[in-house]
Amino acid sequence: MSKFLSILFSCFCTALLAQAPKPAGINLSGVVDYSTELVFTDAFKQSREWTVHEARDGAPWDSGVSIPLQANGFPLQIPYSNGVQPPQAVRALMLWDIQGHYPSGRYRLIVQGSGQVRLWGATSGTFQCPVDTLVTVNANNGGVVLEIERSLASNPIRNVKFIFPQYVNTYQNQTFTTEFLNFVKDFQSIRFMDWLRTNDSPVKTWSERSLPTHYTQTKNSGVAWEYIIELCNTAQKDAWINIPHQATDDYIKQLAALLKEKLNPNLKIYLEYSNEVWNGQFAQHGYAGNIGQTLGYTGEPWARAWKYTAKRSADVFYSFETVFGPGTRLVKVVPCWAANDWVSNEIMTYFNDPLYNPKQVKADAMAIAPYFGGAVGDQIGRNNEVGSISITEIVRRIRVSLPETFAWMDAQKAVADRYKVKLMAYEGGSHIVATWPQVDNDALTAKLIAANRDPELQSLYCEYTQYWYNTTKGDLFSFFSSHGLPSKWGSWGMKEYMSHTQAPKYKALQECVFAKTTSTRDQQLESLEVQVFPNPSYDGSFRIQHGLNKPRLVLYDVLGRRIQASVRELNTQEIQVVLPEIAVGVVFGVLEDGQSAATFKVAIER
Repeated sequence: MSKFLSILFSCFCTALLAQAPKPAGINLSGVVDYSTELVFTDAFKQSREWTVHEARDGAPWDSGVSIPLQANGFPLQIPYSNGVQPPQAVRALMLWDIQGHYPSGRYRLIVQGSGQVRLWGATSGTFQCPVDTLVTVNANNGGVVLEIERSLASNPIRNVKFIFPQYVNTYQNQTFTTEFLNFVKDFQSIRFMDWLRTNDSPVKTWSERSLPTHYTQTKNSGVAWEYIIELCNTAQKDAWINIPHQATDDYIKQLAALLKEKLNPNLKIYLEYSNEVWNGQFAQHGYAGNIGQTLGYTGEPWARAWKYTAKRSADVFYSFETVFGPGTRLVKVVPCWAANDWVSNEIMTYFNDPLYNPKQVKADAMAIAPYFGGAVGDQIGRNNEVGSISITEIVRRIRVSLPETFAWMDAQKAVADRYKVKLMAYEGGSHIVATWPQVDNDALTAKLIAANRDPELQSLYCEYTQYWYNTTKGDLFSFFSSHGLPSKWGSWGMKEYMSHTQAPKYKALQECVFAKTTSTRDQQLESLEVQVFPNPSYDGSFRIQHGLNKPRLVLYDVLGRRIQASVRELNTQEIQVVLPEIAVGVVFGVLEDGQSAATFKVAIER
């Protein structure tokens, strides 16, 4: 056996027999009324903000009138009249448009104050308030709507709760659903980008943040920090947080103080300035470029945005260090662009420049979002293949896209190593979605959704994650995202709904990321010989004759990168391999069945 094959065989056996824990995080889906991620035991915390309408039957859905609210977000009085428009009332939507993916049963409705509310949709009833009663909900009948029909100014309605059946007697002692807590338990950290409504965030000052006392947590200012802290403390998970791009210095200091006081001191905090400031589709990109110009930074608007990303990241890190003091509890993350390691290098160069980082605060990591398959949907649309292409072919093209993503990972790891920081993924996974104008092609959307649901996504995700952890040697990977129904805007959820445990992506995490096998490093696989022919191969195809029992084949190029191939079993002791066109030169292989293994090499000359 050659030296290269000996090393390859040793590394393969080590990986096979003694899997190390892989640092994995999860991006939570945004808290909205139309999310299948049922976060709170009180469903009303996930209700849509008030829709204001005329207080009469048959009125338009939304009048657009602003009405006075209490500090907790409830109306001061209903019906409300401003003397110009007709009297107004309000409604809130819950569990809306999620295809029945929530429990039927007896919910507990609690309303304080004097007035009258009405429920309709998946339940019905009119209630004089105050009220504390059980109502029957049939999830097959759509969502639930709560109308405030009357609220007295002397004692306005407030503190509405709509408790899931399982928690009607325990909600006081349990903020988050058991199903939600069970989901996050396998992850090391939780990224709260969508909980915080980070993209295009309007928040600037500490007084503009969401409060836990507000009736809903679906505001544009995001979920209250107090709930983020409570979730991490309850689940014992590290917090990956995103600082609003317009946040003032005072906001940052106040947030640091709150986290220092309330978050369990054993938990880490991953600090990231905003999200994808390099991405021109978000308001934070234009903001950073404009502020950079104000500060005298030179270059094109996008270059100024990169410079301001470095500057503001350093500001955030320094502010938190001032509050927390020395130690390893803070993980300071510089956000970079997965598909462009040159830009990542620029951002890291700026971060280390005293012009943008005068305190010379140190970063711990740079983070990227190494998605795969992003070009597949648009390519199908542009080539007019929507009617003819099969789901199998779509999945094949997704698999073929992996080497490009792997190259991004490796190039970014080189940048991280250059600056002596860890490489992390703030997001990642499949990016199987079309963009404009293909996004409005319903037939294409249906096929892309089917491809996301294909069982082959499981093995594809396993290969993807194994490359990140074992070949690139990446660190924490925060998958995007937790739960969500597919649409033309994408199929992002690791699961589509809470009970969707057989989702291929989620099964891949269970098998290839969360699974920990007992170490058997002292166990040796029996080494066998195999016959490979033709060798060399002039068309990228060859056969392997072996004596193994249903073996698994893994192929590598000379740089140790995984190669995907089409493998067909000809009989119990012979398989045929067809390599992709990009595979040339010497290819190394390992064939194993858990008891025996064989290594070989084959020359590919096209």
